[in-house]
Amino acid sequence: MLNHTQRRCFSVASRFLFKNEIRPAVTPRDLKKGDVKTFERNFPIDQDDQKPWDKRNMSKDDFFRRKYANISDEYREKLNEKVARQRRMREMRSHQEYEERQEIRERAREERRRHQKPYSRYATAFNPLFEYVFGTHAVKSVLQANKRVCNALYVYNCKDSELIKLAKEKHGIRVIEAEDKNELNVLSKNGVHNGVVLETKGLDLPVISSVGESENGEYKLNIHSDEDNSIIEVIKPVTRPVVEDPTKTLHPLALFLDEIQDPQNMGNIVRTAYFLGVDFIVVPNHSSAKLGGVANKASAGALDMMDIYQTSNTLKFVTDVRAKGWHVISTSGTPDSIEDKNLQRKNNTTYQELKGKFIELSDLRMILNKTPVMLVIGSEGEGVRTNIKLRSDYLVGIPKGREGDAIVDSLNVVVATGIAIANCI
Repeated sequence: MLNHTQRRCFSVASRFLFKNEIRPAVTPRDLKKGDVKTFERNFPIDQDDQKPWDKRNMSKDDFFRRKYANISDEYREKLNEKVARQRRMREMRSHQEYEERQEIRERAREERRRHQKPYSRYATAFNPLFEYVFGTHAVKSVLQANKRVCNALYVYNCKDSELIKLAKEKHGIRVIEAEDKNELNVLSKNGVHNGVVLETKGLDLPVISSVGESENGEYKLNIHSDEDNSIIEVIKPVTRPVVEDPTKTLHPLALFLDEIQDPQNMGNIVRTAYFLGVDFIVVPNHSSAKLGGVANKASAGALDMMDIYQTSNTLKFVTDVRAKGWHVISTSGTPDSIEDKNLQRKNNTTYQELKGKFIELSDLRMILNKTPVMLVIGSEGEGVRTNIKLRSDYLVGIPKGREGDAIVDSLNVVVATGIAIANCI
């Protein structure tokens, strides 16, 4: 029989636990015998942060003046010496720390000079405040045109010493070698960079107000000045070479790109125009592709070499161009195209008015020999807007050479632009 006072134990562990008193794992060392164990003792003690002169309800100056008012001259002299000694020690310590920092900096500079290369090594990081131009030709054209502020040139296995020399000596740009090719992939957003990426500000396009007269192989443009918002008249020579035929007069050829959306197309159009001898390009400052790194790469460097202007009021600008004696010719589908048939169903009056403006491609050269011409190129999907066509002198379309095929019903805007420019000159 078990006594009522005897515990039943079913294991060695339970017998051990019941036999011995359970004690805390860690005994507080600051607890003395006889101290009362309370929970409140764990709270932090509020310290009195009040200053002694505040306790006595007096100013700090009065407190110290009264404290040291009755000291002897000997003690005052010792106190002054102590204060002066402390000041000297602080100055010596500060000077010593400054000398140590200067020595560390000098050693670091000497180390960098000893291991210096024709380029620097820094971690590359994409900066949204800058624009990144990539590709050998695009970067070279930006440096040679000198139209924008450049910050740094990132290279990876670059063998073009002339490019590095141009960046460092002519422009004073720091040249940074990337650790690997992936760093340049990040900066160019996986574009074909050829191991060269230029960090630069965006291309700032001048605002054109209107065009002027054309004579003796020169033409005038009215440009807004950023400094005082005035209009400056600029005289420029026609890009194309002078012809010896007395029956022909050298006039400028300009392009107006009406809401081109694709930066690849924008860059290729600029490249084509620059190669064929177009004098300048005008784009609206809205609803147009960004003239950034992608467009610059597609243009093969022509983006910075070409004279490009922007305008905020397309219709007013086109009207002013016609008023100055220029012919405005818009590209369009031929009158029997699907686009014009849709317009005929919607508004037959407008369709008939536009139909009477069509000329042949062969007429473009004859018009340019007599007057300056602005050729309007439309967007990839919609083409030139109808309100611009109505303000144009002529419309021109590229006839289709294959009949009975409704699948391929148009040309790429770059190809169409090249054909139109070639027929002008």
